[in-house]
Amino acid sequence: MKQPIHCSTRTGTTLGYAQHGTGPTRVLVLHDWLGDHSSYNDLLPFLDCNAFTYVFADARGYGKSIEQTGEYTIEEMASDCLELVDQLGWARFHIIGHSMTGMLTQRLAANARSRVASAIAVCPVSAAGNRLSPEALAFFTSTMESDEALRRLLKFVSGGLCDGWVDRKIRQNRETVSPGSRAGYLEMLVTTHFVEDVRGLDTPFLVIVGDKDPGLDAIAMESTFLAWHPNAELQVFYGCGHYPMQESPPRFATVIENFLTRHST
Repeated sequence: MKQPIHCSTRTGTTLGYAQHGTGPTRVLVLHDWLGDHSSYNDLLPFLDCNAFTYVFADARGYGKSIEQTGEYTIEEMASDCLELVDQLGWARFHIIGHSMTGMLTQRLAANARSRVASAIAVCPVSAAGNRLSPEALAFFTSTMESDEALRRLLKFVSGGLCDGWVDRKIRQNRETVSPGSRAGYLEMLVTTHFVEDVRGLDTPFLVIVGDKDPGLDAIAMESTFLAWHPNAELQVFYGCGHYPMQESPPRFATVIENFLTRHST
């Protein structure tokens, strides 16, 4: 029988989170720039709650951490995550990051090599950051206020999913992401660069991309994650865009849990 979701909101600097499962393999999961931990809700029915404990954490300014402000840097994000796992009593854990927090999987693997058992980077921005042209940066900035611009972005990265899905994503963004964090993390994405800190890092990595996700495709991963990490492997979800945990949740659950099981010792 599937275990219920256990939610706990922390105060101070410790991130809020939702817990799912009570198994011995511990997995910390982070979200993308556009939404909080609830981006994974469609995945929950397919996860093995007896084998795994999943903690879906919210970065500062998102969801259960929406009142928290900060510098919105990758180092701050990594420090927050380590504080959270310390409070959870996890000596060793796995990390999953999506899009914006793809680079977080690398930062944590570098900062806590002995503690990160494996990492899964989903449609990830890498340690090289996402250098945007002035025009592209202006467009991303416009999505913070304009629903129409955000709709265009979501249609683009998802390969043109239906209006109902896009409407839900827009509501999620407006309700669960603070304006200050949107701007702060966008600056993080376009200015961060720590490739030399992760080059050669032997942490097992699974990189998942959708073939309909423009820009963050298999070719981009070959020159970043797979080039830098000797124990990295790539999984392409065909017919899928930037949100495989929503577009193909049963398959996504199967792929990540097979990988986590292989690297749980």
